[in-house]
Amino acid sequence: MSDYILKFWPKEDTIADKTIEIEKELTEAKIIGEKIDFWGKPAFKAGNLINEFLEPKLERTNPYFDTIAITIEANNYGVIEGAEDFEYIDRRNVISIKGGEGAFNKWHLMCKKLNAITGDEYQGGWELL
Repeated sequence: MSDYILKFWPKEDTIADKTIEIEKELTEAKIIGEKIDFWGKPAFKAGNLINEFLEPKLERTNPYFDTIAITIEANNYGVIEGAEDFEYIDRRNVISIKGGEGAFNKWHLMCKKLNAITGDEYQGGWELL
C-alpha cells in the first residue's frame, strides 16, 4: 500500500455539503461501485468505468482496481509540503482514492466530472497519507 492518496477537492472554499449529490452521480457514472468498509470507515469499491477518468489508462481488469477504496467526505484535510514543514488545511467535499499503488499522473476528466456534479472547479493531486 502506498504512503500517498490521490485526492480531489474544490479549488475554492465551499460551505455547502455536496456529498449526497457526488455519491449519486459517481454511482450513476459507474466511477464508484458498491459500498464497503475501509479502514473502519465507509467507502466504495472502484466502479466499472473509473479507468475512463484517470490516466494513464489501465484496463479495468487490472488488479490495481481491486486494491483501492474511494471515499467521499464532507470534511477532510489537505497536506501541503512547505520549505521546512507540512501545513494542514481544511477542505470540504473531498474524494480520495486510498489503498493502491498508483501511477496516475492525469485526472482532468475526473475533475471535469466533479465540476459538472457540484458546480465547483475541482483539482486533484497526490498527498501524503
